[in-house]
Amino acid sequence: MDSVIGCEHLVQRKNEELLNNYRIVHLNFISCQSDDSIRAKKKLASCHECKFEGARLLSCLYCVCFACPTHFLEHFKNTQHSFGINLTFSHIFCAHCDDYTYDGEIMTLADTLNKELYCYKNKSLQTKDIVLLRKSKEIEYIDSATPVPGFINLGNTCFLNSVLQVLMHTPMLRNYVLSDQHICPFLKEPSRCITCEIGRIYQQSYMLQVNVISLQKLLKIFWDNTWYMASALQHDAHECFIAILDIIHKQAIIQNENDKDIKHLENCQCIIHKIFKGVLQSDIVCQSCNNVSSKIDIINDIPIYFSMDEKGKYPTNITLTACLEQFGQIELLNDLDCTNCQTKKLSTKQLILKHLPVVLCFILKRFGQPSDNVSNKITTFVEFPETLDMNKFIKKKTVTGSAFIDECFASRESIYKLYAVICHEGLLNGGHYLSYIQHMGHWYQCNDNVVRLVQFEDILRSPAYLLFYHKEFMNFY
Repeated sequence: MDSVIGCEHLVQRKNEELLNNYRIVHLNFISCQSDDSIRAKKKLASCHECKFEGARLLSCLYCVCFACPTHFLEHFKNTQHSFGINLTFSHIFCAHCDDYTYDGEIMTLADTLNKELYCYKNKSLQTKDIVLLRKSKEIEYIDSATPVPGFINLGNTCFLNSVLQVLMHTPMLRNYVLSDQHICPFLKEPSRCITCEIGRIYQQSYMLQVNVISLQKLLKIFWDNTWYMASALQHDAHECFIAILDIIHKQAIIQNENDKDIKHLENCQCIIHKIFKGVLQSDIVCQSCNNVSSKIDIINDIPIYFSMDEKGKYPTNITLTACLEQFGQIELLNDLDCTNCQTKKLSTKQLILKHLPVVLCFILKRFGQPSDNVSNKITTFVEFPETLDMNKFIKKKTVTGSAFIDECFASRESIYKLYAVICHEGLLNGGHYLSYIQHMGHWYQCNDNVVRLVQFEDILRSPAYLLFYHKEFMNFY
């Protein structure tokens, strides 16, 4: 870890004073290793300008100033105070780079302080402490289960915890499992069935008898079916999401595995493809003979890529709608073989969404290739709406008469509502995953075993990695 070197600005300005200030802020506003620091954080830790209190709140390392990223940059312009510390994840923010920077010495210091925090929080309670807790009216919820149970981190399993929270709150999957529509393919060994295990976790959650659930059995099933992810290392949440969908799909078709037709994904009627299956059409048009070559792909998500500007930099912020417009733009291809001309010609390529699934998953492609232990994660802030109209992004046919009326009614199915978000904080090859999910009309942040109620505005400011929308007309909530 010590081999990781921060940005050039941090390298030039890092000294004992800066490290000592980091230690002080960490002890008092991140690990909060005293009752006074807990009260101080609750009272003071909000942006001095806009009162923001979310996961991206920063504290200046040179003076007493709390600010959201936007107002921290204004603070930098006025004071030339270059560095701030994230009060949730303890990462260093460089105002010169307008980005987080990671330094081995500081990361080691943070690990040491976090270990001290673990020891502090796990001190045994005395009888007098328990009596005071039971009398306190402010924490009555301790005696009852939280509406959304958390999941224990079994060692770098935050990626799995975040994905499962999303699946647990995917309405159509939830209804499928709780209504006993699932038929276990392993009657003699039900412990091998991932859908049965998810059902068991659903039952634990809705019985409201526990605040925290361990996913040991689910993790074993996951490892048994994904040898390439069967390790205690951190893994990508999107890769985990796709792997779980694939496991559910493969186990669902075991009883019909001799049916050749069902092996074709476009014909599969398993619960996963009923919920997540979308159809993407790729059209390549030869500019000489106008020959069109089309390819159809079954997709479970829509990738969102970030384009560099002329200076080779990624945008500071962008909207999801703008990204979708780029997704469907026509791309020029030089020297492509034309099946009609039988020679290499200039062609165009365009991606078209032919069919929209019940649940739309967008993956924001933030991860590039690591180089010399320096993170090149793309930190562009993506503005995403609560309600998304996909009507203009899907392929349509020109229709008239009664077919036109049917098309108008069908357009209602292109309106989507946000119901879950998975975020990634930290380095390219590590960091931490957490999720935001909607439950009974409220939004919750699920950070492993810690679940807390949040405002929707907090989610809109989050560093989203995966976005989940379901069709609004189905009115699940």
